[in-house]
Amino acid sequence: MKKYLKISFVIFLCACVFFAGSYFYLYKNLQNGEKTAGTKKDDVPYYEVPENCGLHFLLPAGREVLFFLDFEKEISYIINIFEHTDLKSSYAGYSFDYCFTVDYTVLSALVDRIGGLDLRSGDETLRFTGIEVCDALCKNSSPEFSFEVITSFCDRIAQNGFSGEDFVYLIENTETKLTVPICLYWQDYIKDMFSNAVFVNWVI
Repeated sequence: MKKYLKISFVIFLCACVFFAGSYFYLYKNLQNGEKTAGTKKDDVPYYEVPENCGLHFLLPAGREVLFFLDFEKEISYIINIFEHTDLKSSYAGYSFDYCFTVDYTVLSALVDRIGGLDLRSGDETLRFTGIEVCDALCKNSSPEFSFEVITSFCDRIAQNGFSGEDFVYLIENTETKLTVPICLYWQDYIKDMFSNAVFVNWVI
């Protein structure tokens, strides 16, 4: 009888040790799981970097400008196009992925949406509205002034960015194949890219 009691006690003791060990093991794993779930992983990308692309703008008075957006290097190439390009798919190796036909009304609105442009007027620099910029472009077609306008435009985007609403306005008011889903995440890169603007074919 004592022998069976001893065996039963040993079995009971082993079971207690086993269940206690299992309980603490599971409890520890659950705690670690909660800590892991609550930890923010900043190095996990939520979406891929957009593909590099060229935005070809057909502006009033026959002006053409190509904004080539290099999302990988976060650089924007602002290219002045001197020759007619209707039948071309690229210029100097930079592709035309999306074309925009912009009149003075749309150009004026875009300038206002980014906060106006700072341009020289006599001996001082003044903030020009969209209408004032368009009026100045009509009166002054010199390459130097065109470069001043485009650099001020890029500086303003570098400061204020170009929002999703700005892209929607551009798409809805120009003849283009660009759609909102394509440029959905562009606004996250625009400010840095235009802070690293490279100007090609401009008279400085």
